[in-house]
Amino acid sequence: MRLNNTSILILLTMLVGLLQASQVDQIIEINDAAESWVSKDGRPLYYTSSSSQYMIDNQSVRRMTAYDPATVPSLSPNGEYRLFSLLQDLGEIKNNTRYSDYFVLNDHSELLYAVNRGSESDLKPLVAAVSDNGVLALVDPVKALIYFYESGNLISEGQLYEDDGEMSMERNVLMQWVGDQCYILLERPGFNGGPAGKSLFIRINSNGRGQITAYLPFTYLQKLVFQNQRFFVSGYDYSATDKEMKPMVAELTRDGKMLWNNENFGHELKLSTNGRYLAVLSSHEYIQLFDLNFKRVEKIRFDNNNRVCLGLSVNNRGEVAIIRVAADFFAKRNTHFSQIFFPQSKDNTDVQIDPRFPKLFQIQNDGDRFFIGTSYEWLEISQ
Repeated sequence: MRLNNTSILILLTMLVGLLQASQVDQIIEINDAAESWVSKDGRPLYYTSSSSQYMIDNQSVRRMTAYDPATVPSLSPNGEYRLFSLLQDLGEIKNNTRYSDYFVLNDHSELLYAVNRGSESDLKPLVAAVSDNGVLALVDPVKALIYFYESGNLISEGQLYEDDGEMSMERNVLMQWVGDQCYILLERPGFNGGPAGKSLFIRINSNGRGQITAYLPFTYLQKLVFQNQRFFVSGYDYSATDKEMKPMVAELTRDGKMLWNNENFGHELKLSTNGRYLAVLSSHEYIQLFDLNFKRVEKIRFDNNNRVCLGLSVNNRGEVAIIRVAADFFAKRNTHFSQIFFPQSKDNTDVQIDPRFPKLFQIQNDGDRFFIGTSYEWLEISQ
C-alpha cells in the first residue's frame, strides 16, 4: 500500500496524540450523577447528587438518607472529623433570621453532635470549619463574630475586630484549623465609599482566648493553604484610580509575619503532601513550582490553546496536573468535556464533567497518583 505525504502526516499526528494521551483507570462508578465530591489523599469519601448524599467506604457506596442533598460536607485537616452544613432555604426564614444546621460526624460517619444557629446578618450563611479535636468554629461574615462549639455546647464567642461602619457588608472569610488554634483570614470592605483596608490575619484559641491579629500585605484574598507547619496565602491590591492590580503570594509565620513573597497571582495554591513543593497557578498559561527544600522556583509556561484552568494539583515528585476547559466555558457552559493536562510533559486526556457544578473541577493526589471525580466516576489519571 502506498501512502502519500498527507496520509503520512495524518498517521504521525495520530501517533503523537496517542503518545501524549494520559492513562485513565476507573476506580469507582456511580449511578446517581455527582454534583460534588469530598476526598482525602486521593480517596473519595462522599459525593453529593441532586437527590441525596452518599458515603463511600472503599468501593462500597451507601446512601445517607438522613442528610439533605443541599448539605455541604467537609473534613477536619486530618480527616478524622466530618462536618455537614445545611443552610435553610430562603422560604423558611423566621423572624428575619436564617437558620443553619451543622452536623459533626466521626470518621465512621456516625453523628457526634448537631448545632442549629441563626444568622440575622443579611441572611448570609456562617463560615464553618471543624478541628481535628471535633471543635466547630462558626464565623459571621457580616458582623465578624466567631462562635466555638464542643460536643454541641457553645464554649466561647467573641468579636474578631471592631469597625465603625454603618453599612452591613459581607466579608470574604478563609478559615483553617491547626490543632486547637483557628486561623482566620478576613477582608475588610470599605465603608461609605471609603477604600478597603488590608485583610486581617487572626489566630485564636478554641476557648476564645490568646487572639493574635496582624495585617496581611494585600487587601483582597484569593487562596490559603496551611500544611506541614507552613502557611501560604495569596491575594492582591487594586487601585480604581490607576486600574491596576498588584498580586502577591506570601509565606507567613504562625504569628502572621511575612517570610517571603512573590509578586504574581495565586489563583490556586497547592502544597505537595510531603511539604516540599508549592504549586501556584498564576495565569492560564503560567504555573510557578517552588521547591521549598532548595528554595528554587521553576517557571512552567505552556500554550493555553484557547483554554482556561480551573484546577491544580502537585505530587511529592513535583509533577503538576491541571484541569482545563474551553475559554467560552463561563459564558456558554455548553460542553461536558474537560481536559486533564500535565504541563511539564504535555500529556493530556479528556474527561466528562457537568459544567453546571464547579465543585467537580478539583484534581486530587495521594502524594503520587492523580485522581478526579467526574459526573459518574472516580478516576485515576497517570502520565
